[in-house]
Amino acid sequence: MSVTKRVADVVKRVFPKRFLGNIERRLRSTDIPLAADEYVGLTLLLTIGVCVIIGAIGLLVQLPLPVPLLILIVILVVFPSATLGIPYYLAQRRAAELERVLPDALRQMASTLRAGVGIDATMDDIVKSKYGALSLEFERAIMEIRRGRPLGSALLAIAHRSNSLLYERAFHLIVEGIERGAALASVLDSVSSDIREVHAIQRERKTATTQQVLFLLAVAIVAAPLIMGLTVGVSRGLTTATAALPTGTMAALPTGTDTIVLVYVLIQAVICSLALGVIRYGRITKGIAFSVPFMVIAAVFFYVAQILI
Repeated sequence: MSVTKRVADVVKRVFPKRFLGNIERRLRSTDIPLAADEYVGLTLLLTIGVCVIIGAIGLLVQLPLPVPLLILIVILVVFPSATLGIPYYLAQRRAAELERVLPDALRQMASTLRAGVGIDATMDDIVKSKYGALSLEFERAIMEIRRGRPLGSALLAIAHRSNSLLYERAFHLIVEGIERGAALASVLDSVSSDIREVHAIQRERKTATTQQVLFLLAVAIVAAPLIMGLTVGVSRGLTTATAALPTGTMAALPTGTDTIVLVYVLIQAVICSLALGVIRYGRITKGIAFSVPFMVIAAVFFYVAQILI
């Protein structure tokens, strides 16, 4: 039995089934060909490997933070980011690609249906039209239909796998139109037009919030960490310079201030990511995906400022 398999068995026994089930659903919306327990096992091995590397480096060179604290930060950041963040990011990127090509695909299906072609041939035409991930989803749906799955159920399965609220609404409308006996071509045209309007509203919102987002990033991710890093660097320099002077000549920041300021910088980066989710997407949960990259960037600017001093 391989190491990965053994770790996967440990993951099954340790982690709750609900947690693994949520990851399993998220992985189905990505191109990661792994089960939830296997994926969590790999991320666990990755986290352990990073901790071992940091411990080895700490034995050779002086790190800016104590090794136990760095290992704790790695455990709290790397494992959740790899386990939850990467599948979430890949699922969101795939959902964005699916949403981008959906209006054209629906419009093409409507035109094909009006030409007198059946729904099976229409879906097969979408597969041959090279719509990327959407063509693969329609190919899978065609295979399920040929095995006896109802058309509506196969279309709803595409929506569930897409991890997109827009897809859920679009395919629910399509299935509802099929069940009520409406003209499918007209339904597809209407849904396509609605999706294009939603895309236009999203573009307008991005344009309207660009200035606020840039200001937020410049202040919270770049300017504030730089200023705080410069302050801490100057304080460290003063501490070194005043070591040979009489006691009380000049006061420096207390010991441990570096860590406190770094924690503040990281918290500020997380708050910035949540604010970005509200401003750009209207949902605070959307900003969680940006929290780790923002924390890394802010920490880099913080330490770069100290190096410059």
